[in-house]
Amino acid sequence: MADDSDASPRLTFPRTHRLKRKRLIRSLFDRSRDDVQTVAVGSIRLLYRTASTDEVGYDVPIQIGFAPGRRVSPGVERNRVRRLLREVYRVHQHLLVDLFVRRPDVLLVMALFRGDPNRADAISRDLPRAMQRLADRLSSPPPPAADPA
Repeated sequence: MADDSDASPRLTFPRTHRLKRKRLIRSLFDRSRDDVQTVAVGSIRLLYRTASTDEVGYDVPIQIGFAPGRRVSPGVERNRVRRLLREVYRVHQHLLVDLFVRRPDVLLVMALFRGDPNRADAISRDLPRAMQRLADRLSSPPPPAADPA
């Protein structure tokens, strides 16, 4: 039997990759922090920042959390949107994980669904596009600082 482990990546979503610590989640929503940035595509908004592995507590490339938004009111709908977000992320996670596998820091991401709950099928279109835009932004060098003169 041939070893084809390099042919297809494992599409798992381990518990250590889940953003659960209140301190880390709160830091993504803190408006006074200047290291938190945003990517928005369609009904998806990604809040993100990098942190040290000491701050996170795990030696993982990424930790991500999912929030369906306030417009998704019944619990059944909220869980459905959260499940869709997790599943689409799991399939497309290589876009972000591959960038941080060999880096010493950790990418913290919160994926927010901002659309109409009846149009939750847009998640499968918007989340991969937002993740690709985030990957492009993270892999490109930062723009040069403006001269104060």
